[in-house]
Amino acid sequence: MKNAFEHKSNLSKKIIALCNRSDSAIVKHDKAQSFHKSLWELLGTESIQGLMVDKAFGGRGETISTSISALGTLGYACQDNGLSFAIGAHLLAGVVPIWHYGNHTQKEKYLPTLCNGTTIIANAISEQQSGSDAFQMQTTATKKGDHYILSGKKSYCSNAPLADYIIAYAITNPEKGMFGGISAFLLNRKQNQFTTTAPVDKMGLRTCLMSDVIFDDVMVPASQLLGKEGGGAIIFNKSMTWERIGLSALHLGTLNRIFDDILLFANQRKAFGKRLSQFQAISHKLVDIKVDMEACRLLLTEAITQLENSGKSTDLMASVLKLKTSELYKSAAVEILQIAGANGYINNSYFERTVRDAMASTLYSGSSEIQRNLIARKIGLR
Repeated sequence: MKNAFEHKSNLSKKIIALCNRSDSAIVKHDKAQSFHKSLWELLGTESIQGLMVDKAFGGRGETISTSISALGTLGYACQDNGLSFAIGAHLLAGVVPIWHYGNHTQKEKYLPTLCNGTTIIANAISEQQSGSDAFQMQTTATKKGDHYILSGKKSYCSNAPLADYIIAYAITNPEKGMFGGISAFLLNRKQNQFTTTAPVDKMGLRTCLMSDVIFDDVMVPASQLLGKEGGGAIIFNKSMTWERIGLSALHLGTLNRIFDDILLFANQRKAFGKRLSQFQAISHKLVDIKVDMEACRLLLTEAITQLENSGKSTDLMASVLKLKTSELYKSAAVEILQIAGANGYINNSYFERTVRDAMASTLYSGSSEIQRNLIARKIGLR
């Protein structure tokens, strides 16, 4: 994770240069809840949306370590936290499953434009009554000859309002349950005619648009099955491992940025004849945040090592990392706003916006409560 914070690699420098060109538009986009398309497209010129995908399919062909580090740099460089989250969701829950489980034809058809940012993909698994308990979904896919009929409604789908493609999870065999009964489908908006609702009015991450996705007896050719029938749970769990690690890197990058900024503020701002940094009540808060950030960085390093070792299960470390990092991201953002005082409390100020954006980090990709449940099972609690 070194490059993600020292920014010495060529890739890191490119990401920083691209993001710095669009900083002035952030407040406008956040207020309007509009997607920062120009910055998305700029990052697409360097295939940031396809970091680890093979060059043969339009990606950058970076190693796992370099790709995760690049996400850390993106979190640091891009002050539009919604845009960087949108890229994370697109890449980790959309592109990665196709890269891992798509057949050659699907990879050739979909990955090049997904990697260069000219098309967008969303993941659709959550439903109103099955959020954290995702595998209690009601959406079904019924086999009819050489195609499936997909019926149901998905909720809280990041990137869905703008998505050209959707990876949709549906029940194909209720009797088999979670493993063997759920399948993943790769849908094309133009061909399969799924519909999306108006974007949700959100507290934070407002530039990453979210909506419901409706499948009203959508006909899906069997050729659009991703992986094997009944393999949906494996595909989803794999993508969640990637997402928990990749988004943790993104959040650590963002934390490092706001930490650098509050350090500068504390060293310059004076009260009662002293710099804020000279008050122990302030300095100890910042020290505690720094210690926790370093602990998360070590967890991230171990998670990357395990992810690179395909023969070793990464599920436990991904959950530990996601739990620790997301909880720190949220609590540290609040503490930093406290130090910034009125400067941070003003609506749509830099620190206020970060607090709003951080609030969801303990909810998506499996809430903190779900991560604790997963960890409990992994360590042998029955």
